[in-house]
Amino acid sequence: MVRDTGKALGGPAIVLLAVGAVLNIILFILMFRFADEENLLMVLLTAALIGVISLVVAKGLVSISRRNYGK
Repeated sequence: MVRDTGKALGGPAIVLLAVGAVLNIILFILMFRFADEENLLMVLLTAALIGVISLVVAKGLVSISRRNYGK
């Protein structure tokens, strides 16, 4: 079966990517502000949260892909 990337990157996937991108941009801005304030704990927590959000987005994309292709 040939996979159609246009179908996989339809509505829910685009929304999930957009929300994840906006959240990560906000967290990156906050991380740099915390770095300017020399608050190491908040920089590390923000970096960890960026990683968690990225993993959630990746798992969501896999879930959407599996649902579309029935695997």
